[in-house]
Amino acid sequence: MSAPVTAQAAVTAAAMRAAAGLIEQAGIGGLLVSCHRGHVTIHLSQRDGDAAARAGLVAVLAGLLGTSPFRRDSRTGPDAFWEAAGQVGGFPVEVFTALAVRPAPGGAGSLAAGPARQHAVIGAGQELPTGWRWITDLDEDHAVPAAGQQVP
Repeated sequence: MSAPVTAQAAVTAAAMRAAAGLIEQAGIGGLLVSCHRGHVTIHLSQRDGDAAARAGLVAVLAGLLGTSPFRRDSRTGPDAFWEAAGQVGGFPVEVFTALAVRPAPGGAGSLAAGPARQHAVIGAGQELPTGWRWITDLDEDHAVPAAGQQVP
C-alpha cells in the first residue's frame, strides 16, 4: 500500500468520525453519509420523512454546524434542494434533501413562483427565469397558477 492511499484512508476515517459525532449530537439515525477526500455529504431521503420533516432535520444539522439551511433551485430543470453547509472537526460537510417539484396540471411542465409571488408553468426544456423558484412539496397547496398561465 502506498503512502498517499494510507494518508487518504486516514483522512476519510477522521472525517467520518467527525460526521458520526455530529449525527450523534443531533440524535438522528439512519442517515446516508458519504465521504470523499475529506468532504462529508449527508443525504436525507424520502425514507427519512416527508419534505417538512426532512427540512427540519437539515435545519437541526445546520444549527449544529453553526449555519443556516438554504434553498437551491436548478435553473436548467425542475430540481430543488434544501441544504446546509459547514464544517465539523475541520472537515467540510454538506447536508441536503431533494424537494419534489410540483408538476403542472395536465403534465405540461412544472410549477414555479416568481419574485412578485406570481405563479406560472415552466414548460419542459425551458429554463427557470432569474429570481424564480420551483414550487415544491414544501409549498402550500394553493400555490398553483391558474390554468394556462405561462411565464411572461
